[in-house]
Amino acid sequence: MTGKQLSDDRRAILSRLLQITKLSNREIAWVLGVHERTVQRRRDEFEATGQVKKHKDVSKNAEKLKPQHVERLLEWHKDHPDALLGDMQRFLQTCCGLAVSVPTISRQLRKAYGGRVLASGRGARIRSRKQREAEGRSIALELQQGVANGDINRAQDAAVELYHDQRQLAPLQEILAPQHELRQQQEQEISAYHVAGGLQYQAGSDRQQLRYELDLNSWNLRIWGVAASGFLTDSYNLFATNVILSTVSFVYFPYDKWVGLVINLFTLLGSVLGQFLFGYLADRYGRTRLYGIELVLVIVSTIGVATTSSGYGDLSFLALFTWWRFVMGVGIGAEYPLSAVITSEWASTSSRATMLASVFLMQPVGQALAQIVGLLVLLGQDRAHGLQEKQCGLDSLYEEECKQIIDGTWRIVIGSGAVPALLAIIFRFFLYDCGLYTLEVKKQPGNAFRDTQRVYGAPPTTNGIALSPHGGANPFEMEPMPQQFSMQDLHTYFIKDKNWYYLLGTAMTWFFLDVSFYGFSLDNRGTLADLWATTGRADLNPSLPCWNSSLPNGTSLVPTWKTDGLPTWQTDATQPCNTIYDTTIAQTKQYLLTVSVASIAGSACFIYFANRIPRRQWLTSSFIILTLLFLVTGGVYYGVSHKAGAPATVVCVAICHFAFNFGANTLTFIIPAEIFPTCYRSTCHGISAASGKLGSIVAVLVVYGINSGYKSSTSQGLVFLLFATFMALGALYSWAYLPDVQRVVYDGPGGRRRLETKNLEELGEGHMRARLEGQVITMRDKWDDLKERIRRRRRLTGGGDQPPGPAEVDGQGVAGVA
Repeated sequence: MTGKQLSDDRRAILSRLLQITKLSNREIAWVLGVHERTVQRRRDEFEATGQVKKHKDVSKNAEKLKPQHVERLLEWHKDHPDALLGDMQRFLQTCCGLAVSVPTISRQLRKAYGGRVLASGRGARIRSRKQREAEGRSIALELQQGVANGDINRAQDAAVELYHDQRQLAPLQEILAPQHELRQQQEQEISAYHVAGGLQYQAGSDRQQLRYELDLNSWNLRIWGVAASGFLTDSYNLFATNVILSTVSFVYFPYDKWVGLVINLFTLLGSVLGQFLFGYLADRYGRTRLYGIELVLVIVSTIGVATTSSGYGDLSFLALFTWWRFVMGVGIGAEYPLSAVITSEWASTSSRATMLASVFLMQPVGQALAQIVGLLVLLGQDRAHGLQEKQCGLDSLYEEECKQIIDGTWRIVIGSGAVPALLAIIFRFFLYDCGLYTLEVKKQPGNAFRDTQRVYGAPPTTNGIALSPHGGANPFEMEPMPQQFSMQDLHTYFIKDKNWYYLLGTAMTWFFLDVSFYGFSLDNRGTLADLWATTGRADLNPSLPCWNSSLPNGTSLVPTWKTDGLPTWQTDATQPCNTIYDTTIAQTKQYLLTVSVASIAGSACFIYFANRIPRRQWLTSSFIILTLLFLVTGGVYYGVSHKAGAPATVVCVAICHFAFNFGANTLTFIIPAEIFPTCYRSTCHGISAASGKLGSIVAVLVVYGINSGYKSSTSQGLVFLLFATFMALGALYSWAYLPDVQRVVYDGPGGRRRLETKNLEELGEGHMRARLEGQVITMRDKWDDLKERIRRRRRLTGGGDQPPGPAEVDGQGVAGVA
């Protein structure tokens, strides 16, 4: 619109908007679709004359510039990149004999460059030198005031603006002398900050308007329902292992202890593959194109597991069962990055953490649901077939009939997992691709706004025109972005910009977390029975009430256990006379009281506190708390195991599960969905989640190895102490390699202090942005910063008050201190 006259309607709208003193030039420019400088000129005119006059239309001057003239000008511009508009005007006068206006040259240049000339950078060179120097002085003053007042954000904004034209730096040496070292560092870092994650920095109205429309909304039931239903399904199917392994072992593998290990390992390996593969594919092809495929895998594999058999003896039951659990693991793993990223991108900034935490709440709910469904099915089978009267597992009289009944029990439990998956797929028919992905990766702003408004509705309007307080007019489009997943962009984002630090932080914290979490939560039937035991292991001898059969014509199986050992389904060595029915009921009670109730309570509490606590710091703190809890739990276990005080260990373990979900377990799921850019968010979340599942594989192997190779009645105490080490490592990595996702703000001068969540666009700018905000990332820098703080404190306490250095404000470095 610049260089052309405003229509009568737009001049009338502009006159009304200029009378609203609260509206800035940026906001008015966005409403009218013109440049901010145009609004400022008209504002000056309006303040002087009280009206917005109709200007002369100079657009016809462009007819004087023929294509050959523009081509010649572009060739000359390549050789003289710092030429100003006046220089170009003189060049055309000399070489072509053309007398064209400066606005005409400006418009033709923008057209020639495909509308990709920024208002900064190349576009800055076509402004007058006098105007640029005046703007430079103003920006330098802002920078100086921002540093002097400790306002780091203001100083960074000014520094970014200042960087756009290097020639502005020349006349400002005297003003910026105290900050010379700081400015040099920022000049080197801002170039990377502009292209962090392959997303070039822009003040484009599209991204700002989309963020504005998303942030108008709060917690959204529709988005939560779509994501949570799938996550509930996956949690149910993953942790159904705790319900079915005893019954599967009872029917098919009564004395093979390694079978449960194989089934769990292949399920977790499938999860690793699903998380990595679908995380990448969701970034490459779109979220909703894949959202639902993982549930199809879960449904098909669920049916496959529930119908597994050995045929006429020519098929391996274990091989088929393990294969379908592997396929199910792929679907389960795929749900992690998809649900997290879709929830994160659809949520408003203020509700992002609570929505992600609400989705993750479905993990402990799914665990509990699997236990409850298993309990209900078992009670139904007992009522229908009289399992207790048949003494299943203890007597051989009804052995085949018992196996047939129990075989149907675990198949019903597994098959039930397809029901919530079917419901989740129905929900996903009504979800569109996230607006952020459509805009930033597909580069389709029209579709992005359309899909966003389909979910949230249209934003508020003024005179029929959508208004955004963040809007800033930008008649120039952004320059071409590096190609997603190209070697250049991957190298720039992860290596050159050092964002691999973030990926290392999320991957390692999730790895160390899952070593302990899955060591407690997956196939922990024997562990829980050991923790609940108040007596020692029972001796298998004729004094046992089940040594002889209580059924007419029955034969007790217990005497054979003296030579063959306890069967694998009999997980409580202190109660050898429990039938498979009694054992399964006891396992369900122990799991619900020790794990599920505490985990659900922890997740619910985190939802309430998600925006009230500094999440990155709380992640580190929760790892430290868990380290101490594991040490305490291990000590308590060694003191009271297999004694009357054993419930004390159970209480400690329940507190551990509460702490898991109130902190580290939930946050390792949330933070990777926040700190990466849109083009790599799902991939990085998938890699982080896959690292966690690798940790769970380590946990399963460690627990199995300790239980098999360490012949001690208190071997579980060693597991507690070992897991404490992993928690300490998790605290170290979360402290050193993860950025803050919130900032501290004050409600007015001297107002209340509160935490404000950063939006995805800020966090997606990566390590360079964090450095400019004063955060310290990496172990070495954290350690150096810690030593510097200690040295400064000693200097201040020992040598009296000393004024801060040029790069210090209130004891904190602007660009080097967190």
